[in-house]
Amino acid sequence: MAVANHPMMEIQIPEAVGEPNAPKSSRPRVVERYWEYTPPFNAATVVERMLESVPARYLLGLKEVVLTNKSGLSRKRRRSVTKSRGRKVKQAEARGLYRAAWKGQQAWIEIFVDNTLNTYQKRSWRWLLHFGYFRESELGGVLFHEVGHHIDATIRPEFREKEDIADDWKAKLMREWIRKERPLLRKVFRLFVPVVRLFSALIAERLLKRGEWSRARYEKHMKKISHK
Repeated sequence: MAVANHPMMEIQIPEAVGEPNAPKSSRPRVVERYWEYTPPFNAATVVERMLESVPARYLLGLKEVVLTNKSGLSRKRRRSVTKSRGRKVKQAEARGLYRAAWKGQQAWIEIFVDNTLNTYQKRSWRWLLHFGYFRESELGGVLFHEVGHHIDATIRPEFREKEDIADDWKAKLMREWIRKERPLLRKVFRLFVPVVRLFSALIAERLLKRGEWSRARYEKHMKKISHK
């Protein structure tokens, strides 16, 4: 979702960043820290597999990915806010947060699994989580978005809206994941490209009106889908 705020936060770029052949050991570990909550499936396994699809050099300096739920937040953190596209958002409502390196501590990612799977909490929709695609699309969307923040902060910084940058990386990393892990699904999707374009345009327009996308992000998206 966004880069979480730290007092006097400084983004530290590891010296090893940019090495073309980063060691596999540089990959972050996946940690589960739930409070009176059990995910409807093994979320840690899904996240670990997705991290394996990301080039190791993009993960350098990223210590861990913490899977948690909002019930485990302290009272202080429940009231804390972070910024996303210039707006304040309560951390308890976030699906994911990127914690940049600070005071000698490596960067890490926090994913609120309950918030991420909120769409499927209703009994009528819960059955969809039996299908790998729906699990991956929800968790992967958050994970790859936050990894995008890490890439922007440590490897390929860009001077534009940070959420747009993270969304671009999310799309790239998700496409790579589908190419490697779901090749048949990719072929099926191609048959529905015209329909996908239409819905993509409608969703983009809605996000623009709600202020969740900038005008630049919207125009770039429309240009991209028109050339697919």
